[in-house]
Amino acid sequence: MSKGLWLKGCLHCHSTVSDGRLSPEDVARYYEARGYHLLSITDHEKISKVKTFNSVYQVGVELSKGKGKLGEPYHIIVLGVDDPAILTLGDVQTLIDRVTEMGGLTFIAHPYWSNLVYEDLWHINGYVGVEVYNTGCDVEVAKGHSSMHWDSLLSSHKPVWSLAVDDAHRYTTYPIDADGGWIWIDVENQNPEAVLKALRKGKFYSSMAPRIDLFSFSHGCLQIESTPIFRADIIAPNGKGFSISIEFLSKLLEAWKNPEERRPFEELIANLDCVEGKGEREIYIDTKKGERLIIEARGESITRLQLKKDFKYPYLRVELTDREGRHAWVNPIFLS
Repeated sequence: MSKGLWLKGCLHCHSTVSDGRLSPEDVARYYEARGYHLLSITDHEKISKVKTFNSVYQVGVELSKGKGKLGEPYHIIVLGVDDPAILTLGDVQTLIDRVTEMGGLTFIAHPYWSNLVYEDLWHINGYVGVEVYNTGCDVEVAKGHSSMHWDSLLSSHKPVWSLAVDDAHRYTTYPIDADGGWIWIDVENQNPEAVLKALRKGKFYSSMAPRIDLFSFSHGCLQIESTPIFRADIIAPNGKGFSISIEFLSKLLEAWKNPEERRPFEELIANLDCVEGKGEREIYIDTKKGERLIIEARGESITRLQLKKDFKYPYLRVELTDREGRHAWVNPIFLS
């Protein structure tokens, strides 16, 4: 994570131009009021625009094309192309290729909701990512999370990013389907071209709430600083990875005080220290495998994590979860 120009962005929502309940201008005002500085209204089969928005408006559209293995169509989000000619392209791969040629980009909307399977996403190429979370699909039919689709692609060496979005239609009518998933994107300049460039490079992370203040990885050392979280997960192919929660840490610290309760943990842990003061704890854990974990905790939440180990993974990605079960997803690091 760098000290750049970070914008909070909504890249999938709808207006009265298709089937949303707010006009494009009201959609813009809705997101402005909630601190967004990047917006794309992606109406179904229609390219929408707004007269005013407080920062970057990225032209977009959602297109339904082709059929997946289970007979349902792909929903493709197109950004950066203001040309009605793309609306008539029938083939998914042709659409993706043509958008790329025209300087735009595409990502796959709600693969779980769309009944897409791994093969559907594997055999098409050129899209930048998949929606890892879709607020509308979650609150409507509990099919908003698509991390399994994403991990299957990454495990097959397909380098795609993940995006959290709203797919908002109702906005203020329950169940609320807006301001529930967004991206934080690091741009060089506050304009649509810089947004497309950063999206292609994966210079963003997705969130439902947790804010990441620091993320770095180098020489086998991963560091994360964030708003308070309950759990941090490092996800990698197959059974590899790492997971730590404040609940586990609290039980470990309590058990470590008692020789009998400590014994099962000593199979994994070589040394454990905890420094406490002013409602904060700094926990140092050395494992039998030569790993070193440093965690800063405030109250019953983790705020900082540093892990040093030999990451022998093809890729890894980080997912953070707060006490309300809301996630943040960092784009993958490819190690081989």
